Amino acid sequence: MSSSSMYRSRFGSLLRAYTMIGYLPDRDYRYVEINRTLRQSYPKLLAEVTAELQNAGGHLFCDPVSELLFINDEFTASLVIARSFESQNGSLRWRLRFDTGMVPDITIAVRMDRSNERPQDYYIFPSIDMNTNRLRLAEDNALSLDAYRFDSLDFFYSMAARSTFREAA
Repeated sequence: MSSSSMYRSRFGSLLRAYTMIGYLPDRDYRYVEINRTLRQSYPKLLAEVTAELQNAGGHLFCDPVSELLFINDEFTASLVIARSFESQNGSLRWRLRFDTGMVPDITIAVRMDRSNERPQDYYIFPSIDMNTNRLRLAEDNALSLDAYRFDSLDFFYSMAARSTFREAA
């Protein structure tokens, strides 16, 4: 039997090879392809966030290994993409895993839409309020979670904006 890397190089993935021969596994493995696509889109999303932070006037450094953002030498932020999936009753759900090893001051969670092609909305979680490394989100959540929910990242970008003061009081 050939290795999985051979199937990946020749067919794109083992699942694609299965599809080509008409085999349907007992379990739905579409999430594997979705996760791969989301991993590939992560650098572009990170670059967009970085560019917008700089456009807002922020100074930042992105650690090339951890991809942790150091913003204005004041706070750190990490970016997490949350894949959507349907529950048994057809409503959307998301599972978040916070990187507790890096301990960023802020975690930006990007909730993907039903097709997992575009961001649906964003959660900006401060580490001080997150005492868990995993979180499950529904379409609508309690205020204790949805208070961190935003339609865009404009609020986050404004946190990086710099202001000059002409004289001290």
